[in-house]
Amino acid sequence: MYQAVIVDDEPVIVSGIRDALDWEGFGFEIALATTSPATVLSFLSVHPVHLLITDISMPEMDGIALIREAKSLVPLLSVIVLSAYDNFDYVKGALRYGAENYLLKPLSSDELSDSIRNVVSHVKEREVLNMNYGGTMLTFRSTFVEQWLKNLLTPETLLERAGLLGINLEMDNYTAVIFSADNRDAASMSRFFDFLLSLLPGRFLAHFYFEMPYRLVCIFSGLDSSTEIRSFVLHLLALSESMGLPISASMGQTVPFYQSVCESYCQACSTLFCSCCRVSYVSQDDFLGQGTAEKLVKLLEAGDMDAFRAFYPDLYEQHQPFCSSVTLTSCLLSDLSADLDELPEKYPALARALLSFPGREENEDSHCVFIERLIQECVAIKTAASQSMYPCVNAVIKAIEEFKDKDISLKTLAARLNVSPSYLGTVFKQQTGYYFNDYLTEARIRYAAKLIETTDMKMKDIVDEVGFSSQTYFNRMFKRFFNVSPVAYRRDKKLNS
Repeated sequence: MYQAVIVDDEPVIVSGIRDALDWEGFGFEIALATTSPATVLSFLSVHPVHLLITDISMPEMDGIALIREAKSLVPLLSVIVLSAYDNFDYVKGALRYGAENYLLKPLSSDELSDSIRNVVSHVKEREVLNMNYGGTMLTFRSTFVEQWLKNLLTPETLLERAGLLGINLEMDNYTAVIFSADNRDAASMSRFFDFLLSLLPGRFLAHFYFEMPYRLVCIFSGLDSSTEIRSFVLHLLALSESMGLPISASMGQTVPFYQSVCESYCQACSTLFCSCCRVSYVSQDDFLGQGTAEKLVKLLEAGDMDAFRAFYPDLYEQHQPFCSSVTLTSCLLSDLSADLDELPEKYPALARALLSFPGREENEDSHCVFIERLIQECVAIKTAASQSMYPCVNAVIKAIEEFKDKDISLKTLAARLNVSPSYLGTVFKQQTGYYFNDYLTEARIRYAAKLIETTDMKMKDIVDEVGFSSQTYFNRMFKRFFNVSPVAYRRDKKLNS
């Protein structure tokens, strides 16, 4: 049986609600009926409760404060608010803090029945969520969600595993969102996850995995095409902050098909730096067009920082300062290949610079000062890295980017440089931030993209030219990197040109 608690400062209301329904018929029993909010909180601290029915206006403690305290004790608690006509502003506040419904006094037994019926439905949904995200099933589902987001499964395997897990892939929309807890606080993220689960029923379907104990990656699907995920995320962040859970969110665009979820996830990753700032929310809508980003990336790849510096003031004149800073910061950090989780220890000055990221409401001057400081820190890091680069690492990079040796490997390069493979692999990772094979694969994919864009070579010849032994493997890696197939990439580039 589910457990319900009733509180109202009028004893007649308490007894009226208790006697109004066949509670057992709904699967509920009244665990506590009282006029004291303090008694309710004491009870919640030691008993499992599923539903709280509370008056909004009580002399000992108002309903909003009670809901806030109760939710901190029982994050998955369902709440129904009792209200008079003249205090509806209080009701709106209660709904913001997670109440599921409100009932106007004098109470109607029919309305109460409908509300309880909805609560039962939501409680059951939460039980399913808890079952799906508990124990062994959590690991299985989490692995699947990660592979889905990163486009690591063949279409056939994706459909097969989704079917085994009972995951509906025929929704109208999908959005990837990455939540991060401030200061890498895993305990805060755990509480936030419980709170998120409590708000999902009736609003969204969602699938999750924990990338880190303090970072939660989600795929949201609206229950109908009009459901607005951005409003939900902002509402969720505001509620979390009020509960003492400082969480940031990085959000990709909503995509219409499950096959495109990887695209939304990559967009969310591109603005994940907000977890290092005092900016609680960044979405792909805050990112300037892809053409602008490509220009910036090309300037950085060419090492032309003077041209980069000359280019960015125009962005602030043509676009919102916040959006310009989001795009510039994303490009700078991407060029640096910096692991955000390592910033405080590895690049403390850069981490401090990111903390000064200006807010949405700040003016152009503040954003320009921030970007100039960020550029200085990135230049300093790259200069220090180039000056301390082991000669053997430079030789490896040169050998890779010449693309003359299709059978290149860490072992053959180590023999050529007269060092051990383990030593070469270690210093290469230290100096570049990449494992050798990852760097080699990325370099080959970028070279292939250049050949696809600038030549009419057949795809099988490009695969051979860049050193992939299998076209199937090449296609999969290319799509993982660019979010489109090689054929679609060539078609899109021709259309754009």
